Amino acid sequence: MELVREASCGSDERSDAWVSVRPADAISVHIASKTGPMYEDRIREVKVREQGAYDHVIRARLLCALKRAGEDGEAFRRPMPIQVAREGTPKGRLRRSRLYVPGNNARVLAFVDVFGPDCVILDLEDSVPPAEKDAARFLVREILSSMDFGDTEIWVRINPLPRGGREDLEAVLLGRPHGICLPKAESPVEVAELAGFLYELEGRYGIPWLVWIMPIIESPKGVLAAPEIAKASERVVCLAFGAEDYTAEVGCERSWEALLWARSGIVAAAAAAGIQASDTVYPDIEDEEGLYEEAKRAKALGFDGKGAIHPLQIESIHRAFAPTPEELEWAKGVVAAAEEAERKGHGAVAYRGKMVDRPVVARAKRILEMARAMGMEVGDAA
Repeated sequence: MELVREASCGSDERSDAWVSVRPADAISVHIASKTGPMYEDRIREVKVREQGAYDHVIRARLLCALKRAGEDGEAFRRPMPIQVAREGTPKGRLRRSRLYVPGNNARVLAFVDVFGPDCVILDLEDSVPPAEKDAARFLVREILSSMDFGDTEIWVRINPLPRGGREDLEAVLLGRPHGICLPKAESPVEVAELAGFLYELEGRYGIPWLVWIMPIIESPKGVLAAPEIAKASERVVCLAFGAEDYTAEVGCERSWEALLWARSGIVAAAAAAGIQASDTVYPDIEDEEGLYEEAKRAKALGFDGKGAIHPLQIESIHRAFAPTPEELEWAKGVVAAAEEAERKGHGAVAYRGKMVDRPVVARAKRILEMARAMGMEVGDAA
């Protein structure tokens, strides 16, 4: 490609790299590497100042700098080799925690594979300044292509479709994420539009599984439309609540009472559609007790998980959503009673002197399934 201007990308922060390119009569290479010859074979053809950056960070910064300096954008939309084996995930898999990570922060992204949430959400929206949106796309794409996240489900929060979301999808779908978070969802039409883009890009890039959708409900209009949003596509696996924008629009306090109506509406819509619901993030990173109490209340309300903005919040969320010993005992008893009634041909099921109907049995089975997924001992109950 032809360079028409000088451009740069990246920073001198730890785990990042600063790359600069400009038109010249001959190739001139300048390298300032904190890690010495470790990446010499990979950075020989770039001007780079790196601060312990992984090679995929250097590659992302170089691609962004070249795109900013040139005119040919099509070269950066070509499929790239996927360096890690990644498979699709089940629709109803365990999603107790979803950790948001800024998509332009190379230092945090360098360690994101060890944080241990059920879902990592690489964020291209609110946490990324407008001037860095393009750099974040390249970095997230390279992270997806290069990093093995183990059993963690990998999501990308794109920008709203009319404001850069389509460009986000074309970039990050190359890296094969498990799912896409749709922010500020207010209509089933938006979800259907996103689903259509995903079908198109899955075919173009050869993705062999359905990429899931997680609409984020962040406004009163979104809460009112939640039942339709939840059923707008077979790809929708979870409704997430975003309280920050909701409280700003409503003008209410960020209290449990003020948000109860919105939370209840989202839980009911998700349950009616047979999908999961995930509660909003807890903004006070240092208040571990407050987070744990809010997560327990969210679980009691019917949520399946909760958002996190810091790795230190994950343990408290997982602890809050784990079945208690009393819940496990009750669930095993209900399932055992249902199995015994079925063996005897009884239509009615009773446990501890109370009649048990099908929804109660289904709830008991979900508790046991979660316990198994968390590695808890549940015995032989089915």
